[in-house]
Amino acid sequence: MTTFNRIFVLVRQYFLLFLDWFCQTFLGRRLIPLTEESLLKKFPPEDRRLLLSETLTRRWWYEGFTILLKCFREDETCTLAGRQVIETRWTEILRNRLAISKRLASVDLTKCPITKPIFIIGSARTGSTYLQALLNQDPRNTSPYYYEVMCPVIEGSTSKLGHEDLRTRTYERQLASVYRNLPSLKAAHNINLQGPYECFRLLDNTGIFKSYFVFTRNNSGYLDWVLARTKDEMAEMYQLHKKQLQLIFLSRDSDSTPENSRVILKDSLHSVYLEAILDAYPDAVFIHTYRDPVAVMASSCSVVEAFRESYGYGSTAIDRKALGKELLYFPWGHGGKEILKFRKDHPEEEHRFIDIAYAELVASPMDIVKRIYGHFGLNLTNHGRERMKRYVQENPQNKHGRHKYDLSKYGLTKDEVYEHFKEYIQYFNIQC
Repeated sequence: MTTFNRIFVLVRQYFLLFLDWFCQTFLGRRLIPLTEESLLKKFPPEDRRLLLSETLTRRWWYEGFTILLKCFREDETCTLAGRQVIETRWTEILRNRLAISKRLASVDLTKCPITKPIFIIGSARTGSTYLQALLNQDPRNTSPYYYEVMCPVIEGSTSKLGHEDLRTRTYERQLASVYRNLPSLKAAHNINLQGPYECFRLLDNTGIFKSYFVFTRNNSGYLDWVLARTKDEMAEMYQLHKKQLQLIFLSRDSDSTPENSRVILKDSLHSVYLEAILDAYPDAVFIHTYRDPVAVMASSCSVVEAFRESYGYGSTAIDRKALGKELLYFPWGHGGKEILKFRKDHPEEEHRFIDIAYAELVASPMDIVKRIYGHFGLNLTNHGRERMKRYVQENPQNKHGRHKYDLSKYGLTKDEVYEHFKEYIQYFNIQC
């Protein structure tokens, strides 16, 4: 960036801050209001009608959408830059829903069956990202890529070639900006633009917004709404999750579609909704990754704090103690207790699960791959094995820097965390 461009960006930022202050002080509103009306007016009337219809899901999704917007709107600690990020992302979600609705009207999803998908579940910070990337070195495996989960469908495009470049360029700039503003984040959460990525961005499009964690601390109304969701609604969520995957794979070349590949999916949020997953994917199997919950909580809190800083919160505006309590007690923060409950309630489903310790994955990843393939009766070719070995060699732990974290910063003690997860720790014999 040239000196002139840097000066222009700086002047523009201060001008927008002044304009926001003026609007708030003299007009009683914000420059970026974050209301449903301000977002929907970006779309023509016919598109608004389609967005508000029940084409994809029933209207429960919009109820959550408006409640979360209210949480954002009333968060006085969120800066103008943060509000810009929120407006951009939530507009993207609406555009995604619109594009998905239109595409579903013109495609045959039966041409893309998804059978026996492998879900990597368990808390964040347990090596699941590394494991998904490692498994994807086998040419017989595939996952949705980062640019695909961010934008599953290019509206108006039906060709299988040519539209990836637009998406990759867009999100390459976004990621570069995030890491430029907060370089330390790369050590904690490095994203490969054209590599496999977790599913929560697809779930955003269904009406369940896991990413609210990093956007606001004013979230009690939304958390209450989430906890009130029914099993039928969550089953509906995963039906739409599946349709998005089918649209993604239908836009690819045939070699990387589920017809020729096993689908590897990953997200900590999946841990909470196992029944809904099996409703949409009745032959799914699960890799459960686990780790000392103290390390999980400390690392998770650190990552969420870093993301909040990158989205415009000053360090003094982040209530670390509140963040610690939220991640500890809200199911989305870990998911271990929900996994335990499902498995105790459904012993007949044990054949679907394999449990992988973080320490063992880090120490001997190829041994873990052997266990997984053996457990699920999969065949690993020599070519796939060599690609995996090369990935292990080229991606050692702490490749992008060491992620440092401290549980006490977030108002939590080891005893409190261990007591909360006592049954989970005992059941899976987690070494703490």
